[in-house]
Amino acid sequence: MTLDQIETFLAVADCGSFKAASEQLHRSQPALSVAVKKLEEELGVVLFNREEYRPSLSPHGRAFYTKAKEFFLQSQSLEKFARQLGLGEETEISIAVESLCPVDLVLDALKDFSNQYPDTRLNISFEVLGGAAEKLERGEVQLALSPSLSEVSENFECEPLIDMWMVPVVAKDADLKSESDALNLEHLKNFPQIIVTDSGSSPSQHTFGVLKGARHWVVKDMDTKAQIIKRGLGWGRLPKHMIERELKEGFLQELTLNPLKKEEYPIFLMASPKHPIGPLTMKLKEILLDTASKCQ
Repeated sequence: MTLDQIETFLAVADCGSFKAASEQLHRSQPALSVAVKKLEEELGVVLFNREEYRPSLSPHGRAFYTKAKEFFLQSQSLEKFARQLGLGEETEISIAVESLCPVDLVLDALKDFSNQYPDTRLNISFEVLGGAAEKLERGEVQLALSPSLSEVSENFECEPLIDMWMVPVVAKDADLKSESDALNLEHLKNFPQIIVTDSGSSPSQHTFGVLKGARHWVVKDMDTKAQIIKRGLGWGRLPKHMIERELKEGFLQELTLNPLKKEEYPIFLMASPKHPIGPLTMKLKEILLDTASKCQ
């Protein structure tokens, strides 16, 4: 019984057919059929029922699947660990940070890391929505701090870092009411909603509470969005940690109109199993998680 046979068996079981498994593994269907047949002969059991159009797991196959899956994942983890050991200490580490993430948290962690490992250069890029996850997927960075918004993030190793609130706000002196009427959605629709464009390649897939039918101003970063809102030129959702002082002192007011409401979004620390990380990147992960735990 080989690791290749187990991988083939799992692929057929997960994909539901030899054809789909062959496309996933980039191997021919006959080669997969031979691998599964040899595995069945070695085990002395039938793993798939082949009477129907699509192969289905036999009772023995279902029992074997659970153990095989566990073993295969462990073997992948061991292989990744061995590859990491061979990388040695990195001279350079790159991370991508979603602009919603508290900057102080990130900078405190990077300062701590730099004090311990001054010879390792750190590169940091600030992204919006899907941008951080895409950079990680392409292998341009070793770590990403991002909400789990992109489809590719399903393939990452994600560890919860910190929870943040997005709060819909408007400046206290913003001129968006008509005469003495109470503030309502129609007033907001005639007042610009400030939106930050996604830095990923598929921006239409990612939005944060865009109000349909409203006027929109699109900017490229969260700081510009915050400045426009604070000047009373528009409204929008901002991270609570960015505007706590303005809310407390009354310069900004929270909007509580339906369907507008503050929402909590978890930020994850992500790594890609396709791009193994070295020991110092692992250390940076530990520092980021430790720093975040002190901020909760």
